[in-house]
Amino acid sequence: MPPPTAGGINEPQECPYCRRTFSCYYSLKRHFQDKHEQSDTLYVCEFCHRRYRTKNSLTTHKSLQHRGSSGMLKRLLKTSALHGALAPAPHHLFELGERAPPLPPGLQ
Repeated sequence: MPPPTAGGINEPQECPYCRRTFSCYYSLKRHFQDKHEQSDTLYVCEFCHRRYRTKNSLTTHKSLQHRGSSGMLKRLLKTSALHGALAPAPHHLFELGERAPPLPPGLQ
């Protein structure tokens, strides 16, 4: 990864390989990782198991396709661990039309 230009990390940056200009060093760094770095590593989505060549691509996929999924899963696991058998069942375990019991305060 090339170092930032003399103007600093918040100044426009140019890719030394394709001459594309970016608004800041972070944008150039992400572009460089996505387009110019070579890696045999594949990043796998833990929700749908799709594979991506870059970590940035996986992060973008998860934010667009699974927004809130990891947070809900973590809360569910935490609730289950804290409350054991008293934890409300996940909504998908109830019959169609049946309502799940409300979550305790602070876990909504």
